[in-house]
Amino acid sequence: MTTPLVSIVIPAYKAGRYITTTLASVRAQTHTRWELLICEDGIFDDTAEQVKTFAANTTNPVRFFQNPKNLGVSQTRNRLLDASQGDFIAFLDADDLWTPDHLAHSLATMEAEHTDWIIGGLNRIDSLGHFTEQGILPPVISPQEMPTQLLSYNFILPSGMVTRAKVFGQGLRFDTHLSVGEDLDLCIQIVETGHKASFSRKATLNYRKHPASATGEPARFSEGMAQLYAKHLRDPAVDQAFCLHCLIDSLTNTARLTRKTQAARCRKAARQLIGLRPWHPIGWFYYLASFASPTTLNESQKKRLNLG
Repeated sequence: MTTPLVSIVIPAYKAGRYITTTLASVRAQTHTRWELLICEDGIFDDTAEQVKTFAANTTNPVRFFQNPKNLGVSQTRNRLLDASQGDFIAFLDADDLWTPDHLAHSLATMEAEHTDWIIGGLNRIDSLGHFTEQGILPPVISPQEMPTQLLSYNFILPSGMVTRAKVFGQGLRFDTHLSVGEDLDLCIQIVETGHKASFSRKATLNYRKHPASATGEPARFSEGMAQLYAKHLRDPAVDQAFCLHCLIDSLTNTARLTRKTQAARCRKAARQLIGLRPWHPIGWFYYLASFASPTTLNESQKKRLNLG
């Protein structure tokens, strides 16, 4: 029986600080038949030099790409998916780490359970690589429950996912129109296209949690999540009442966070709220309040408000 080839997909953005240790965790894999595909997304540091050094010291195929400008993680991952040649796809972010048995455990579990993808367990590490939480395992959820549960709490991290290549063989890709939650959306699509999942009972991902990385600018995060909820608002696999509730909450948060600083963004969210619930006062409140808000901020004001 031929050992399967795994395509390891790494999008890199300002990755120079961590990429060497990430690549070391790839080299340490006990499943040794893999190809590595890395794409630097328009912001260039010393990542290329570190990848070149790594490639010179391995016999495995290493392919390095660069986007001429920043295109975002979805387009970057899609580019790498298009170039992959493996029997399996393993996602890895440029600052995360795998335990040496990550690939071997993932492939063995899928083979034993006759599944198309695996949702991994994880440990959390800080920026220095110290463990902050260990042994976090995904909940075992039925395919019928999973889309709504994912919108409630995204328990799937890309670096913990391994899939059979056929999952992406019919053109399934990350939605480049989403600015937030594109990985969550992809997982919902995988479930809805009928691919059975395994739920790992072992933590083989060390997920690096940065102090300021979770949401970026809060208003931008709320806007992005609203876009995601709006996409699935008429998705028959999702609990519609719950999705509507989440959408209204995200739009309300966006309006609240931008009311005093960015009138146009507040007004846009308010219009969406009015469209969803024209009889409810909250949309009208933020819509009218936006006309009393300043529309222009100088750079120092943006910096203080974390809007730059």
